[in-house]
Amino acid sequence: MDVPDAVPRSDWRVVWGVWTAYGLLVGGQQYLVGRVFERPDPLWRTLALQLLLAWCWAIVTPLIRRLAWRFPFERNRWRTSAVVHLVACLATVYVIDLVYVLASRALGEPPNQPATVLGQTARLFVFWVVADGLLYWAVISVNYAVYHYRRSRERELAASRLEAQLAQAQLQALQAQLHPHFLFNALHTIGTLIRAGDSQTAIRVVAGLGDLMRRLLDDAAAQEVPLKHELQFIRSYLEIEQVRFRDRLRVTIHAAPDTLDAAVPHLILQPLVENAIRHGIAPHVAGGTILVGARRHDGRLVLTVRDDGLGIPDGTGARPRVGLANTRARLERLFDREFELSVENASEGGVEARIAFPFRVAHVEWQAE
Repeated sequence: MDVPDAVPRSDWRVVWGVWTAYGLLVGGQQYLVGRVFERPDPLWRTLALQLLLAWCWAIVTPLIRRLAWRFPFERNRWRTSAVVHLVACLATVYVIDLVYVLASRALGEPPNQPATVLGQTARLFVFWVVADGLLYWAVISVNYAVYHYRRSRERELAASRLEAQLAQAQLQALQAQLHPHFLFNALHTIGTLIRAGDSQTAIRVVAGLGDLMRRLLDDAAAQEVPLKHELQFIRSYLEIEQVRFRDRLRVTIHAAPDTLDAAVPHLILQPLVENAIRHGIAPHVAGGTILVGARRHDGRLVLTVRDDGLGIPDGTGARPRVGLANTRARLERLFDREFELSVENASEGGVEARIAFPFRVAHVEWQAE
């Protein structure tokens, strides 16, 4: 078992606060007991003595803590540890009882007490050894409980950071996947336009490509963005694709106004749109239409990407799905099991990809942009 560092200052304040409260509580109880049995002791004296005892426990608490780590109750050494702690417990109780006797005499000795300090200490020790001994073991138990709670929290935080790093790596993998596919097509389109003498359109594609890359870089570290940002990215993406496909690619984007500020995973729509273009539009001479939609339903945000191509052969789902494994993994990281991802033949023809997850409004700083 790792030995923790010295007691933090915040822990010291807690230790002294707890023991002070304990001293006040026990002092008040002792005073009331004295009144009930007609053996009253001044309240100030009772509180002073009990607070002194409590502060003695506060002083020895760090020593008990260090001893607990030096002799832990592990499987192969618990017997030795038990003996050490038993001796330490008895010694601690005896010393604190001795301090109590000395303080009691200094504040005025009550009647009917043994004549010697050691005799009075021995009497108190026999009477209180079990109760005060339990305080020693309570300190050890609380120390172990706090330590294991903190270790558990540290493991949870480490796991959370690992999850975030994994999600970030998946996003970066998706961005890396987008770059070669899309850049190759965009550059090929620009070269074709230049060779055809259509410099104006080529300039428009270059400007659109620059805008798209800027959006990609601006949101590079964000796991989630507002839906309106994601739709702006998709529009820029599709505008360049429309130049490549000319009149073979038609696009319709419809998002309900109450969905625009919804938080969505960054680049969540891009693989769906890329699949629709690659498998629904590109193989057909006549091209087709891409429909992108967003709506709220039963507290969930529903995103759809549909093409009007030939669909999945025999409805078997055999059509390749570029990036969908990455998309599903990201959704699992962000929403656990509270999401849906499906790619199926649409009733109107073609293929519809559908994503649904809990509706949540994006952060205020995102909405302001």
